[in-house]
Amino acid sequence: MAGSFRRMLFSDMDAEDGFFDSLKEDYPDFATWFERKAAAEETVLVHHDDEGIGAFVYLKEETEPISLVGATLPAAPRLKIGTLKVATRAQGERLGEGAIGLALWRWRYSGHSEVYVTVYEKHESLVGILRKFGFSRVGMKDNGESVYVKDRRRLDYDDAYLCFPFLDPGFESANLLVVEDAYHDQLFPYSELANEFQESFRSAAANGVTKIYIGAPVSVAAAPGYPVLIYRKYTGKDGRPGFKSVVTSYCMVTDVARIKRDGRALESREEYRLRVKNNMTIPFRPVARAASGSTSGEKAEMARRPRRGRRGGVVL
Repeated sequence: MAGSFRRMLFSDMDAEDGFFDSLKEDYPDFATWFERKAAAEETVLVHHDDEGIGAFVYLKEETEPISLVGATLPAAPRLKIGTLKVATRAQGERLGEGAIGLALWRWRYSGHSEVYVTVYEKHESLVGILRKFGFSRVGMKDNGESVYVKDRRRLDYDDAYLCFPFLDPGFESANLLVVEDAYHDQLFPYSELANEFQESFRSAAANGVTKIYIGAPVSVAAAPGYPVLIYRKYTGKDGRPGFKSVVTSYCMVTDVARIKRDGRALESREEYRLRVKNNMTIPFRPVARAASGSTSGEKAEMARRPRRGRRGGVVL
């Protein structure tokens, strides 16, 4: 699905847009809440495409206790995902993954130990993606909403999604994937350059946080769970490229698959598309000299590299 995330003022949005109908059903005071945010000139991350709003992500900092039925989480600095909604037409695609990825990347930069969200269990798709990314249900609020929390002090580093957007701080070695600048800035919207963070998130939201790398590197150096550093190669003509090419981000290999052997495909195109769960393709040319390969500014599935002269594929 085409489109991109950008930051918008609540006051520049139409609260009567049909996208918000389900939120109004769940929260009777949604319209009042929306007006209050607009008056305060607050902002939200919004995904737009040719059909309208595709996703809506509102984040806020909190310090107060969280009241649950029969318990209370003590006061602490937290990032709250105040509203996270993905259009029905986009559910099952990577847009939801991209939306939660934006929220978790912001959480990383906040420095807070916890990030949390409240959600009704009937929203099974959202609950599923929260659990996939390491959120745990800690209780229920008086209105029936479940409270899901992710704590950076209790991350499972054996799973790239559960620990996203972090890597095990104890890793001893990593692969390197070189990506030319034009493709890099589309594929890795969360990456941090030397002097600027990519606030605009211009990347196509369908990229999500999981990437696929296909190639025929000359050595096998990666396996599931292995960290990979993303190297942005400067291709411009100004200055010395060697001083403008930098490591901008990192990821973790989640899967390795060989899809071709001795010039023969090991699976059909449709089988491949089913494997990667995405019909969109953003081509880029990996640099063969790279020590290894992978994909994603946060996580990845990468194809095992065959021996010299053979071609293989990777799923990220």
